[in-house]
Amino acid sequence: MNVRCNYCRQSFNLSRDYLEAALAKATEKNQKYHTVECINCRKVIKVSVAQMKRYAPETEPSAEEAETED
Repeated sequence: MNVRCNYCRQSFNLSRDYLEAALAKATEKNQKYHTVECINCRKVIKVSVAQMKRYAPETEPSAEEAETED
């Protein structure tokens, strides 16, 4: 996922592994935004959890969930 700093306009990528961890943390705390520190100016950027969900890799349902759906 590509993120651009609102202050210095530096663009950088968030890895899929980072997105998975951030989404798990945000859903656990029931947050709407996740904060990311800019790699250039070190200011905090808010990234919407809904936007992160669109870019996060799809998780395959576990074996127990697959059995209950059938």
